[in-house]
Amino acid sequence: MAANVQQINVASQEELESTIMSYIAQGFSVSNRSADSVTLFKKNEFNVLWAVIGFFLCLLPLLVYCIIYATQSDQMIVIKVASVTPGLSAASSATWSDDREWWWDGSRWRDTQLELPPDVIFAEDGRTWWDGLEWRAVPAQDAEAMAPRAEAPAEPPAPPPAPSA
Repeated sequence: MAANVQQINVASQEELESTIMSYIAQGFSVSNRSADSVTLFKKNEFNVLWAVIGFFLCLLPLLVYCIIYATQSDQMIVIKVASVTPGLSAASSATWSDDREWWWDGSRWRDTQLELPPDVIFAEDGRTWWDGLEWRAVPAQDAEAMAPRAEAPAEPPAPPPAPSA
């Protein structure tokens, strides 16, 4: 049975620590941790004590417990610290390879030298893009498309008509 995955965003490191401790108190364990996120896991476990009690008291409570156990699934919680710089976290939501040269589009890995993740933020000059951690050079084929074009200067407005005497 697949695990239920839940993502929680928090505003600060202090809130991250507090949230982690509250889930640990509920029986979750830390399975992965980085500077700004943590993954907690709680495995669905069969409780033999309740099964034995149910067996000796009555077969019906044992049957009810087995049905409840079968309908439950493992739980996973992902807690992330929300970005303090609005707008610069767009590309950080992509899943990156360890060397940050590839990003996952949901079905396959894509090379950043050939294709940039969707919703990346480009610098004003169009030569660099933000990958969520650092500014990187735009690949050659994309740099031409992103380069700002010189616009023709606007015509100055016509002078107002002279007042009639």
